[in-house]
Amino acid sequence: MGRDVGFGVVGCGVVSGYHINGILETPGARLAAVSDVVEGRAREFGERHRVAWTTDYHDLLKREDIQVINICTPNGMRLPLAEEAARAGKHLVIEKPIAISLKETDRIITACARAGVHLMCVFQLRYGKAASALRKAVQEGQLGRVVLGDAYIKWFRPQAYYESAAWRGTWAQEGGGALMTQGIHTVDLLQWIMGPVRSVTARMGALVHRIEVEDTIVATLTYASGALGVIEATTAAHPGLPARIEVCGDRGTVALEADQIAIWQVEGVERPLLTGEASDVGKAASDSKTFGAEGHRAQIAEMVEVVRTGKRPTIDGPEGRKTVELVLAIYESARTGKAVDLPLG
Repeated sequence: MGRDVGFGVVGCGVVSGYHINGILETPGARLAAVSDVVEGRAREFGERHRVAWTTDYHDLLKREDIQVINICTPNGMRLPLAEEAARAGKHLVIEKPIAISLKETDRIITACARAGVHLMCVFQLRYGKAASALRKAVQEGQLGRVVLGDAYIKWFRPQAYYESAAWRGTWAQEGGGALMTQGIHTVDLLQWIMGPVRSVTARMGALVHRIEVEDTIVATLTYASGALGVIEATTAAHPGLPARIEVCGDRGTVALEADQIAIWQVEGVERPLLTGEASDVGKAASDSKTFGAEGHRAQIAEMVEVVRTGKRPTIDGPEGRKTVELVLAIYESARTGKAVDLPLG
């Protein structure tokens, strides 16, 4: 299969642990170095995993033994790094969202295309077995005419969570709150299962936390298929419930909770027998450090194959852009009080 693919991780916050574990646990992947602007964090991660560490990500871009850069920096800080890494010939794995605006997202996609490098956006919940089973059921028409597709992310984060880093809870660096940061994974699953959204209306507010962005948001959706739907996302629902997706058709209904099937009532179709680790065991509803790791491992394994074979990533730049656009459309509707059509102009 050739030599191991070298990965360099930039940003040593909470989410980087999932990337690093995915690299360490994937055959053919090798963690080469880590970087963080905070020296203590960079050193701690580097020494823990016995790899080189630095406070200047440019050091990683110069290394010939690194083929992939994993970008785990705050949402609003990714554009310069991504463009420079692409120009340096590095493939990119970018934690969700790719960026916090469509302009920045498109610049990153364009930079990768011009440099001839691959871009993978992390939406690891798509690799869950229950989510894949539901998508297959919808695509094959097993639920009949689908009339509703809903997502509920009723999580809890204490005020201390937002105060743990200066970028949290800000429009400039986080790009949003309960929807952009916590809800975006489930929103991505919803549009992946249901297909394109054509119109949204929304309301939002910071009802509990002292933050710029929303901690509670509700949106209604009209899909291109004609189906309707609802998205509810909050970080103010104590103690927090597992994220849930419900899809209803005139021949059946399926509900998922944390990538496990909660309801499967479909005419003539037995409930799938699924085995293996769930992508999200539900604890993430109240603790940002307790996501399952299976999805990140799957994406790292796919990136190894991408580098070796040149195949296109399943969740490439244009695919990851879809969810950013949907989230931004919901925010625009919430700000203006008007319905917003997609695609955005």
